[in-house]
Amino acid sequence: MMKKIFILLTLLLLFSGTFTVSFAQDSFMIIEDMDNVVGVGAAVLPDYVGSNDYTAGVAPFARIALPNSERYFLLNVTELYFNILDHPFLRFGPVLNYRFGRDDDVEDSRVKRMTEIDDTVEAGAFLGINWKINGDRRHRIVADVEALFDVGGEHDGTIGTISARYWHPVGKMFDVVLGIGFQYADSDYMNTYFGVSSTDSSLSGLPIYEADGGTSNFRIFPGVVMHLSPKWHLAAGVRYQRLVGDAEDSPVVDIAGDADQWIAGLGVAYSW
Repeated sequence: MMKKIFILLTLLLLFSGTFTVSFAQDSFMIIEDMDNVVGVGAAVLPDYVGSNDYTAGVAPFARIALPNSERYFLLNVTELYFNILDHPFLRFGPVLNYRFGRDDDVEDSRVKRMTEIDDTVEAGAFLGINWKINGDRRHRIVADVEALFDVGGEHDGTIGTISARYWHPVGKMFDVVLGIGFQYADSDYMNTYFGVSSTDSSLSGLPIYEADGGTSNFRIFPGVVMHLSPKWHLAAGVRYQRLVGDAEDSPVVDIAGDADQWIAGLGVAYSW
């Protein structure tokens, strides 16, 4: 249960509507063991992907299950999932994501002069497992594969994410989690968010750079959930993300930012 809240907090970190950062596929985890939950979280995170300046914001979370079914709707800040499988541990379905762009609200004086990247909408699908160890919903291994395609016409690219999480209960009050993941992005996505065109170079003073597709980041995320009651939960989490490949080598990151990305947050959730 409480995990939901941790999720929401982490998600909010990643994609709060007040952020210009585009972390749409980098959530700490997907909510795993509550049927119905709503919550809100607050977090601190880079003000764009690759930035060494940080910002803060808040964001909502919700998971609503269909009656007498394993099917559910899940809102993870900017991502909306619908699991269409009525299965005890397999899940599959469509995903919609609202990806925030990058504008002149960022702190770095060079990056803020670059051509703005508009917000966009992505659509795709996810496939995952939620394996309950010895039938315990709180003790489980979760793994997901997700693919998103830009349908809003901003980056026209494809992003793939693979992640896994291990949840372990500590007494009745706490659950701890350790997750890992990595992301692949094609050249259209990479060049939109990490490339520097000749125009951008003239505006910002950063060197011209063309980014190719490939693995863009890997991350690790520990967290803890505290069950205050059967219905109220608190959570805290930290995520370390390392940009790699052409994302790491981008002047937007290597010169104006930092390949080491940190996100930290707190959240509260109500379940029923």
